[in-house]
Amino acid sequence: MKSKKEKLSPQAERTKHHLKEAYIELINEKGYSHVSVTDIVQRAQYNRATFYLYYLDKPDLTEELLKEMFQQIKRTSTERYEKGADILTSAMDADSFELISFVYDNRSFFNLYLAEDTIPGLHAELPQAIFEMLDEGFTFEGISSDDINSKQFKLYMAHGTAGLILEWAKTGYEKSPKEMTGTLISIVRSFAATFRVN
Repeated sequence: MKSKKEKLSPQAERTKHHLKEAYIELINEKGYSHVSVTDIVQRAQYNRATFYLYYLDKPDLTEELLKEMFQQIKRTSTERYEKGADILTSAMDADSFELISFVYDNRSFFNLYLAEDTIPGLHAELPQAIFEMLDEGFTFEGISSDDINSKQFKLYMAHGTAGLILEWAKTGYEKSPKEMTGTLISIVRSFAATFRVN
């Protein structure tokens, strides 16, 4: 098996992407516990040998998929800002916050949260990823609270944000990404005047 740190060719990256897409589709259709490696390779139109070039087994694929998605959640939320910049929440608009667009563009993955038989432990992963993004990426200046940057407050924000995202998924993404982003920005403005990118 190739080392996960090894730089892969564009073709290998595409193959892995197709395997992950097939895996996500199958979990949404038939449930995590009913998806086999054979199902994944048949859906992605590869053979088992190709699968085993990149992954040891289904849990190995699962681990990489989750790690990749949650790294992207963190990166998507911070990459548009310059480190050390102070951002006024009053100046934010729908283009200031890309997390919701990322969720919308990856609806098939986020729909896994709605599946009865989904990846074990998945529900704990989203608030944890959002918490790490808030904790590592941002320092807030509160309107009325001095403990806005405490672990407890950021956990509260993370779980609240995850809850809004999952409620949006349950409605079939009824609101547009811009509307949902506007909702989140309004919530942030209710407790923070500015935030600094760490």
